[in-house]
Amino acid sequence: MAKDTRLTNQPNDLAYAPLVYPTHNYRGNGEIVVIRLGREIVGWLSRKDWVAIGWMPRPGLSELANGVRGDVGDILRSFARDRKPMVDAWAEVLNTTQHDAPYTGPLGKIDQS
Repeated sequence: MAKDTRLTNQPNDLAYAPLVYPTHNYRGNGEIVVIRLGREIVGWLSRKDWVAIGWMPRPGLSELANGVRGDVGDILRSFARDRKPMVDAWAEVLNTTQHDAPYTGPLGKIDQS
């Protein structure tokens, strides 16, 4: 009789996942900031209160704008990993990037603004 390998050939359980800030569901209104590099829109940083944060980069960025996209992601990941408050990560992104003034609007239409 052949050995049943269905249970032994399963992938390992996830043993570690880096800390991240909670993300929102892009429903309702929230605060939105357009992150730019010159005239190019890099993406949209958004939040619902101080409970959840969202980062939606645009696809097809120039090489320099792609660097800004990575910088924003790195800030969010490193601040979450170091257990720093979300408000500090938000402030760091705004302090280190070019951006439009924050505004309140519908999160579901973020890329149409």
